[in-house]
Amino acid sequence: MKSIAYCGLICHLCFLSAECDGCKSDKSLCEHDMSDKGCFQKQCCIAKAFEGCWECAQLWNCKEGIFVQDNFSKVKAFSLYIQKVGKASFIADVIRNTESGLSVEKGKDYDNLEIGQVHKLLKHGYLHPAPTHPGGGL
Repeated sequence: MKSIAYCGLICHLCFLSAECDGCKSDKSLCEHDMSDKGCFQKQCCIAKAFEGCWECAQLWNCKEGIFVQDNFSKVKAFSLYIQKVGKASFIADVIRNTESGLSVEKGKDYDNLEIGQVHKLLKHGYLHPAPTHPGGGL
């Protein structure tokens, strides 16, 4: 749970986790945190004394920083999911899905999906139910 970034990503599951302790540490290698402008989500959360974006009442309307993709931002979807179900359930769902082969890494399973689709994937581990066949057979 300590590895959830301000934005909602799970730093421990990042490909940089062997060298980086996440954006809430002094040893952050996050590309957004290290950019010239710094990470909007981190700066905003620190200014508002939030643990993460999920504590913000304006989260749904935020289109800043890493949330620039708005309805197609998996990271924004993660924060909204945390806001809805809590950090413990979010972590449990991500771990269950990771153990099933889904990846939260950039360019993987949760990318290019709308927020509702990301939430469905988090909750169920799939987007579409498996097809059923009448009579139980093929």
